[in-house]
Amino acid sequence: MYFENVVFDATDPQTTGRAWEAELGTETLTDEEAGFETRLSVSGGPELDLCFQRVPDEPTERPRLHLDVEAGQLTALRLESADPTRDLAFWQWLTSWEPVSGSELGGLQHPSGRGPVLALVPEEEPKPEAKNRTHLDLRLESDDDADAVAAQIADRGGRELHFGWGDLPWRHFADPSGNEFCVLPARKG
Repeated sequence: MYFENVVFDATDPQTTGRAWEAELGTETLTDEEAGFETRLSVSGGPELDLCFQRVPDEPTERPRLHLDVEAGQLTALRLESADPTRDLAFWQWLTSWEPVSGSELGGLQHPSGRGPVLALVPEEEPKPEAKNRTHLDLRLESDDDADAVAAQIADRGGRELHFGWGDLPWRHFADPSGNEFCVLPARKG
């Protein structure tokens, strides 16, 4: 698996997405009524897509995933956690990103040592029942078995979620602190 997307629920994905694109200097991938996608390419490091998907209602819950930007550069993805040490191990396995050492902000970073840090930070309050309005997506590699990955997620304290949204090509999960994420199918060909 690899880390692919940061997904935002937005009532106006074009306006929100274009604002982030202007801030980060990213490249438009998709600009449609249903959503806006822009790619952050880090030279010698990861590519992360910021995906803004249309939702009917303005988000009311406090976000558990925060993006840190300094001088127009995405420096960190701060994910709130009930147990940052436990969840750091979970996300390290999930993303194959490596622990950052010698930094003020502990967390995980792409194996190249470039790009933003995925920082697991102590939660300000327990995760509410409501869906996260910002979440992370991972994509399976062609040789990954989706059911085996789901079993391994459960073995590591996560769980699969079933929202009843019909037959979708991806699967929804929660990490041990309840933060939602999606696992997308491998790309074809």
